[in-house]
Amino acid sequence: MKEEEINENSPEIKPNEKDGSDPKENTRSKIATLYLWCFFAVILLVFITGCCKDFGVDDYKDLILTVSGVLTGPLGFIVGYYFKASKE
Repeated sequence: MKEEEINENSPEIKPNEKDGSDPKENTRSKIATLYLWCFFAVILLVFITGCCKDFGVDDYKDLILTVSGVLTGPLGFIVGYYFKASKE
């Protein structure tokens, strides 16, 4: 096959409208990533605090449940938003 025939038969590649060049989408993505890193940092901080203060298993459980109960709602919203956006 000649190169001309390949170019004529190959489909056109159109740029994706959601290629990430939108400044608002980039900002949302950065905020979501920052929230995720902060979520894990707070969980790590809970474990470090527990080690320093010699917490028992029940104390760890209570602290993790409290912290994750507060932070998991917004985390679920963020993850749900981005998985929904990736399907569209």
